[in-house]
Amino acid sequence: MTTQHNICLNCGHKLVTKRENHPYRSLPGTVLVGVPVHRCPNCGESEVEIPMIDDLNRTLAGGLIVKTSRLIGVEIRFLRGWLDYSSAEFARLLGSSPVTVSRWEHDAQLAGVSIESFKTLGPALAGAKPRRGKRNRLPVLAVRPLTRRWERTALKAA
Repeated sequence: MTTQHNICLNCGHKLVTKRENHPYRSLPGTVLVGVPVHRCPNCGESEVEIPMIDDLNRTLAGGLIVKTSRLIGVEIRFLRGWLDYSSAEFARLLGSSPVTVSRWEHDAQLAGVSIESFKTLGPALAGAKPRRGKRNRLPVLAVRPLTRRWERTALKAA
């Protein structure tokens, strides 16, 4: 469903917009705080408006790069996808094999490279394109949109 003049394309009724917290599927465990969600009161369809998505993904990738604990599978997959690297390119960059990178991404093997190796990816973040990741368990990270950028924030219980 996409919005067109605040009308539900599914049933034709007017959409109601509210700011809500919404999980970000590209990096499971991440919550977008206070983003516009357009809902149809008639059929229940909804659409989440994610402002400045490139900046959002750059902020999340930058947060992963400076993370002090070991990266888990979905985080590694998000970084590789965000940087638009194939498994072979990403493995070569980190001094590993594509099979090993696949094992990391599927949590079949702990990442055997140091966090410092992932920090070398930092300069590549500037021109990268966002891509979707898959679901997995992660600690919750909350980000909220500001006027021209995203910032990390605390997620408050409802």
